[in-house]
Amino acid sequence: MAWIAFAAPVLAAVLIVAVLGLPAALALRLRGFAIALVAVPAAFAVLAVSSIAAPIVGLQWSFLPAIALALVLAAVLVPLRRWLGAPALPAARRRGQQDLWLGLGAAAIGGAVIAVSLVVGLRTPDAVSQTFDANFHLNTVRYILDSGSASPFTMDLTTPGAPVFYPTLWHSFVALIVQLSGAAIPAATNAALLTVSAVFWPIGAVALGRTVAGPSVRVTVISGALSSAFPNFPLFLAGYGVIYPNILALALLPFLLVGLLHVLNLGPARRALPLPAGTRWLLLIGALGASVLAHPNAIHTVLAWALIPVIWAAVRALRGRAVPNARGLLALPRTPLWLRRTGAVLGVSGFFALMGAAWLLGRSTDNSWQGFYGPRSAAIQLIGGTPHLEGHAWIVAAIVLVGAALAWRHRSMRWLLGAAGLLAFLYWVSDGFPTSDWRTAIVGPWYNDPRRLASLVPLGALPLAVLGASALWTALRPGLRRVARSLSARPRRASQMHTAFAVVLLVAAGQAGTLSAMQAVRSSYDPNLAVLLDSDERKLLERISDEVPSGEVLANNPLNGSSLSYALADRAVLFPHGSGAYDPRAYTLVDSLVPAPGDACTASQELGVNYVLDFGTQYVFENAAKRGVPFKRMKNLDRSPILTEIDREGDAVLYQITGC
Repeated sequence: MAWIAFAAPVLAAVLIVAVLGLPAALALRLRGFAIALVAVPAAFAVLAVSSIAAPIVGLQWSFLPAIALALVLAAVLVPLRRWLGAPALPAARRRGQQDLWLGLGAAAIGGAVIAVSLVVGLRTPDAVSQTFDANFHLNTVRYILDSGSASPFTMDLTTPGAPVFYPTLWHSFVALIVQLSGAAIPAATNAALLTVSAVFWPIGAVALGRTVAGPSVRVTVISGALSSAFPNFPLFLAGYGVIYPNILALALLPFLLVGLLHVLNLGPARRALPLPAGTRWLLLIGALGASVLAHPNAIHTVLAWALIPVIWAAVRALRGRAVPNARGLLALPRTPLWLRRTGAVLGVSGFFALMGAAWLLGRSTDNSWQGFYGPRSAAIQLIGGTPHLEGHAWIVAAIVLVGAALAWRHRSMRWLLGAAGLLAFLYWVSDGFPTSDWRTAIVGPWYNDPRRLASLVPLGALPLAVLGASALWTALRPGLRRVARSLSARPRRASQMHTAFAVVLLVAAGQAGTLSAMQAVRSSYDPNLAVLLDSDERKLLERISDEVPSGEVLANNPLNGSSLSYALADRAVLFPHGSGAYDPRAYTLVDSLVPAPGDACTASQELGVNYVLDFGTQYVFENAAKRGVPFKRMKNLDRSPILTEIDREGDAVLYQITGC
């Protein structure tokens, strides 16, 4: 029954994106799979901009400002269509509906595999990730619902009274799911995770595969099947962290890369997914804004991926080479050569300036993430297709290598090797070398974290895998057809069976290396291995709203699951996250409950805090280090003369301050 009820927030998540994204796509008169290609990033761009605009115009965060902006955007685009240009292939309009459903159906193949893996890993639809950042992400959704503002410029959950910029696109999305479906925050969060990973990512993967390898049915189906073939993303990242904004940013990146390839006119991009001339730029800018406002290091990822393609396109322009036209044939563009060369010089100069600024301003000073392997072992991890994970996916790795060989053989596609190679290089640096200044200079924008960088590798490997799998499908087709015909004499049935065999083989091959990623998700959400919130603590939180009056604030230790009182029970806590800058009196209160009750009384009266949650000293970090110092004396609370126990579930206790 719980999973049946879970359909409501999942449906709400899909409808939010469809309702917010389709007006722009339809206003541009797009046809076929181009509708989905534009609608998804457009929806998240609308969410991002409306979350910023809503408090400025005095509106509470809800679906109203988002849908209003979506309609305004569509109204602006309608009269601009004549300047944005017409689709390059009018025939695509006639095949539009078939092309759309083919693309969505292909995405559903990989999406179904990802969805099943996530459902098995979650176990229950309202599971809470047992990781450090779960406190922050779930509490941020509650903060948005309570404050009515989803703007990244008003976020002060961890710095009360001093807002700092924090990208809130993920949280504003989850807040809308809560409002529209009535689901609790954990279930709404998991619904967003499922749709982003199993719906929007596969759609982007299909678009990227077609952009690189062409618009054929074979390529479309292969791209969808391969969207689930890389365990590092989205499956592993869904369990690690848990870093929901990073997942959303990476899921949106294929749409951004497609827009980039359209603008650069590389490969069969414009033939595979015909877009109006101006829409190419709209897709590029909109997807860039949405992904960066989901997580800022998306800008570093796309710059790294795009370095070689941008140089490749610039060199082509400087040499006056032909470019693919709307039908995929090489032809000299109408743009004068001097203008092409000027644009190439200015474009490359601007790109390198942006890259330099991004790396300079986006460098992390946190150099704590060490490489887990040496250079040789990290390289083997890459070759085996499962960077940083146990086991190897040799079949997928072989498919990628076939695609790499094909890209090298076709000179016009060699830029793909550069895009994939640079992302692989970033991972190799992070996981192959110990901490150092030069390592931080290269991979600092990703916090020097090998796991985050390993999740980027599929963005480079996927296009190569599509090329390789397409070639292998063609080579194996006679044998598969022979098997299909032996099972059915009907030509159409045999053709369907041949396609089904190929898809099943491809999906099965893609799951060869997912075991360790599945284990990461299962352990992250396993209540029996709870390091953040165990079953007793959750049961207590579920009763707190009946025992603690609304408006009260509870003293707590943010290194355990007590912070989730805010997200799960709608009762605020002094420390909603383990990292932050909070009122010094709050630290005094929790530090003095046992050794200096008089000081604790003074602090509680000044802060208006009358309740204390004690979830023990099992912290989400094995070694709390500096974060644990302010809370090291918040233990043995049953010895405090000012506390009275009013509820208990196992070792989880709710106290009231009664002795002051």
